[in-house]
Amino acid sequence: MKPFWKIALLLVAIASSLPSPVLATSSTPNLPVDQSTAKEAEELCGKPTLDDLQKHKVKQGETLEAIAKQYELKTATLMGLNPEVRNGNVTVGQTLSVPPIDGLTYRFKNEENYTTVAKKYNIRADVLFERNGCQRRPKVVFVPGAIWKPDLVPFNPAIAARGSDNPSVIFQAGGYPLPYSVPVTSDYGWRMNPVTIIWSFHSGIDLGAPFGTPVLAAKTGRVEYAGWGDGYGNLIELDHGSTGTRYAHLEAIYVSQGQRVAQGQQIGVVGSTGRSTGPHLHFELMVSSGDGWVALDPAPYLNRLASVMTNLFLL
Repeated sequence: MKPFWKIALLLVAIASSLPSPVLATSSTPNLPVDQSTAKEAEELCGKPTLDDLQKHKVKQGETLEAIAKQYELKTATLMGLNPEVRNGNVTVGQTLSVPPIDGLTYRFKNEENYTTVAKKYNIRADVLFERNGCQRRPKVVFVPGAIWKPDLVPFNPAIAARGSDNPSVIFQAGGYPLPYSVPVTSDYGWRMNPVTIIWSFHSGIDLGAPFGTPVLAAKTGRVEYAGWGDGYGNLIELDHGSTGTRYAHLEAIYVSQGQRVAQGQQIGVVGSTGRSTGPHLHFELMVSSGDGWVALDPAPYLNRLASVMTNLFLL
């Protein structure tokens, strides 16, 4: 284990020499950073994590999830470090940067320092400092343990009249998971997966809505899960008691685990994260069983609601 107390003292010494301090302290002695300090930094910290990346060349049949598992990493770690695979897909021959541990990269803004970034990600400043080779002020740092998430996208003004990007808004959609009915782009049941090109079971229905469309809670309930779901991308699962619903491939999530939500409350926005070929909402309807949740065909439920919404729109 690294002697973090020595790293912390070294961090203070280096901070005192900078015009904009790396680490803010109430009282920092004016210690010069000489060659012996630099040598001590090298001995204590070793190489920065970003200088210790491996390269992985994607082979035939490999998936992003399988590659992450091979290196004992989260899929989101590879997505954060390799922007070209943030849609969840890899291609044969593609080269990925692979870190030794989970984390993400972060670019310092003008007034930021190790202390502010450490606070942002709830880690110790000396750990962050050590993982980045005790560099005085690098442009980009590796934040160990932090999980990459896609940025929120601005709300699409083209649908502003029919929706809102305010997560506190309640839509009177009668239980439909979107503010207005949209075409079904993929049904429940066995199909040829458009991403893997493998015959597999599709446990929900895909609703072809554009990026930024508000995603709504179908019923009142509690957030069972809200976060990254590998092939599902950004995923929300709601527990309604005897039934449950699942909302996948979201661009943004507006709720957190354990939160209570009302029917029609916006819980996220439509995206194309995870294993997806374009923007849509993957919606599942589930019932409780002795073995956990079992997915049902949501078509009868959705068709009835879509019909009601269409008739109301035509009145």
